[in-house]
Amino acid sequence: MADPLTEEQIAEFKEAFSLFDDGTITTKELGTIMRSLNEEVDEMIREADTDADGQVNYEEFMQMTAK
Repeated sequence: MADPLTEEQIAEFKEAFSLFDDGTITTKELGTIMRSLNEEVDEMIREADTDADGQVNYEEFMQMTAK
């Protein structure tokens, strides 16, 4: 089972959903939201990759999740 979302993650997802929210979102809007969130994930990974090798090792992962 996946770990519960943090309050920050929930706020980010809610913000992304609210950009298109009229009670529901279309599959096209969902694709746009997911692409937007992916950019945030890419930025987070770049910040976590402290040795700039293009990969996140265990120590970098632990530092990233501790934030």
